[in-house]
Amino acid sequence: MHKMLHPKADVERLYIPRKDGGRGLIEVETAFKIATIGLDHYLKNKDGQYPKQVLEHDTSKAKNSVNKNAIKFKGEVPISEFENKEDKSASENAKALKNMIKSKMKSVKKEKWKNKALHGQYPKLLEKPHVDIVTTNKWLSSNLKGETEGLLVAAQDQALNTRNYQKVICGQKVESKCRMCSQYEETVDHIVSGCEVLAKTEYISRHDKAAAYLHWNICQDHDIEVIDKWYEHKPESVTHNKDSKITIMWDMPVNTDRTITANRPDIIIKDSVNSTCKLIDMSIPSDRSIALKEIEKKSKYKDLELEIQRMWQMKTEVIPVVVGALGTI
Repeated sequence: MHKMLHPKADVERLYIPRKDGGRGLIEVETAFKIATIGLDHYLKNKDGQYPKQVLEHDTSKAKNSVNKNAIKFKGEVPISEFENKEDKSASENAKALKNMIKSKMKSVKKEKWKNKALHGQYPKLLEKPHVDIVTTNKWLSSNLKGETEGLLVAAQDQALNTRNYQKVICGQKVESKCRMCSQYEETVDHIVSGCEVLAKTEYISRHDKAAAYLHWNICQDHDIEVIDKWYEHKPESVTHNKDSKITIMWDMPVNTDRTITANRPDIIIKDSVNSTCKLIDMSIPSDRSIALKEIEKKSKYKDLELEIQRMWQMKTEVIPVVVGALGTI
């Protein structure tokens, strides 16, 4: 109703912690099962007259018995045998069991999410060795509006109503080629990073906004005054800090003694005090191509790096900033 969850987005993902790529909600059914198992364990191991009477009454019930439900719920989760610690109270042991069950249930949900043909593509991508999971999932803990978050999650789940989705998933008799370029299948990946028509306009605009945000942060880091809202920041070609020891160049070609084709990185930070120079270039490719794009950027500016090092007598470094179109870092 409020567009917090796309109708075709993954439901399991709602109940996976945000640090793991989910949306961090508590599932009532899972909470009930964990509480039931913990209560059953507590009653069985707590000394005293009243817990024994409660347990005796509970086991005699034909329906809604805590003990019978606990046995049933335990059977749904693959868990090892739990051993009570003698130096712990019944309450503490029950809490330890609940934490173990909770962890197992989260693992089961993550596996279900990952094993889905469509929705599982993104969590499988997160397991690649070159992906920084912590940084990639950090946006889920920011203060985005619910409907914005819901749309981004739906895109990652490949659940948007593209032509390819209509044909392959929904079984509709429609033309599945991209309605912009008419050359490739209209998938989420194609729309966000692979369409030649959008590359001339929307991709350039997205790249420039992302690079401008980077420039805004770099200026703040070097005590250069900028406006409060990053999205209103308009980078100047050359910016200096107060004592002119740091020079930041934006989208400027570097004049070199010999001809170098790739001579225009997005941002150059020239530090005259420490004799260092950083060449920063931004890229937003398909999430599957981030590792290749990083290597490509480093090799692309290698000649410029060596030439600046020779001309300016500065230790020079190429820093590729590569973020997948759906947020993989």
